[in-house]
Amino acid sequence: MLNIQPTQSTKFEDLDSLRDYAQNEHDAIKYVPIDHGRLQMQDDRLIFNGHDFLKFNEHGIKSLFTAIGVNGLYPCMMAPEGTLVASHFVTKLLLQDNVERILSNKQLIINNDTIIGVVSNQYNRYSNHRFLEDFVSKNDIANTIDFERGMVKNTKMSLNWLDKEYTGIEIDGKLDRSRIGFYSGNSMVGDAPIGSALSIFDTLCTNGMKIKSNINSMRIVHRGSMGMKWRMQKMMEETRNQYKAVKERLETLLEIPFENHTAERLLSSNAPLSIIPELKEKKLWHTKKKFNSPENSVMDLRRSIGVVQHSPIKYGGIHTHKIWDSHYRKGNRSMYHFVGAFTEFAQTQTPEVQYQIEEEAGELTSWIHKNKAVLLN
Repeated sequence: MLNIQPTQSTKFEDLDSLRDYAQNEHDAIKYVPIDHGRLQMQDDRLIFNGHDFLKFNEHGIKSLFTAIGVNGLYPCMMAPEGTLVASHFVTKLLLQDNVERILSNKQLIINNDTIIGVVSNQYNRYSNHRFLEDFVSKNDIANTIDFERGMVKNTKMSLNWLDKEYTGIEIDGKLDRSRIGFYSGNSMVGDAPIGSALSIFDTLCTNGMKIKSNINSMRIVHRGSMGMKWRMQKMMEETRNQYKAVKERLETLLEIPFENHTAERLLSSNAPLSIIPELKEKKLWHTKKKFNSPENSVMDLRRSIGVVQHSPIKYGGIHTHKIWDSHYRKGNRSMYHFVGAFTEFAQTQTPEVQYQIEEEAGELTSWIHKNKAVLLN
């Protein structure tokens, strides 16, 4: 059984702390070519590259297996309980001629003494420190945005920025309650491009939501010789040009009421409702779900309707409860408040899960905007 190192995940509330972290990360991480493509595993916990005995974390060993074309090997190597079984098998695999040829064009990404990734020799190294320098310190855009929060896990950095000028639209009588901005991200281990996505931020309950776009210029792969700073400036210009689309989605959410029949319509139209881990476990009803009989399908639909209807109270926080329990509203609640229950729940989760929920909340928002006729008629 493999003995892997823990994967570090850090959340940041201020830009100075993030900068310090990124500088230390930049200094610590090395990209080391694999001499002659030769690696060996020892003691189920170390990789020997001919020079050093290196530990590895989960992403590091998975990316090694992926590089040599055995993506599903990781769970198999976590199963054996016998001593050194994994080492013997992996080393025998690594020493095959075709595997060594593949690895001769790869490089290990090493953080201190731990392998955290494997990428090709053509990979364009662009550290989070350089990203922040180009994005904030050497860029006029820095004067027009506020840093809201950020997270780094195994060098994969996700940041949320808010535009100082674009405050959104009125929500519940408060004109400046919503702010529009964007997420930006980078990774130093080859598992994500440099990218940006639109965002909505509620200043009252600090809920966030990521709105994806299919525009290719809003992502940059780690390849090519063109300057990253120039490419990133063009990416951000394209992102900000999409603010109108964010506003339209926000207006749609506020326009559509959440009524007694809304849960059934969402389910019957296969809306992407499984935003949070708890709802994924509920295995909600959908049109392609298999049942032994029509009666079982009806029973599961009724169960799922109840789960969706009660989700805001069960998973939402204090701000959601104030809206759902309000006697003054007399049941007048919108899809904005429904989605907000999940993004409020996201704030109680780990940084990685929070960002995932905010992304899926954005997908549901885009779905609602596209299919609003289903909910309004």
